[in-house]
Amino acid sequence: MSKTHILSGDTLKTISQGALGAMTFGAYHQYTTNKMMELNNQKQDLQHKYFMDKMERQHHKEIEDLKEKINKLEQKKRWWS
Repeated sequence: MSKTHILSGDTLKTISQGALGAMTFGAYHQYTTNKMMELNNQKQDLQHKYFMDKMERQHHKEIEDLKEKINKLEQKKRWWS
């Protein structure tokens, strides 16, 4: 009685190489996606810090301007009093 092979050795080799290639591609794709998300999060954090620092500097400038105006008004008030 002879054996009949449903799949030849070459076919199994091709299937296993395809599966390995698909797994490799999937792993690489997952790695690059994770890396891109990590870099995007870092970029967002830097932008947030930049805008917060910018706003803080602007607020300090506004506070200093208001203090200066108050001092000028107080000096005028003293001069007329």
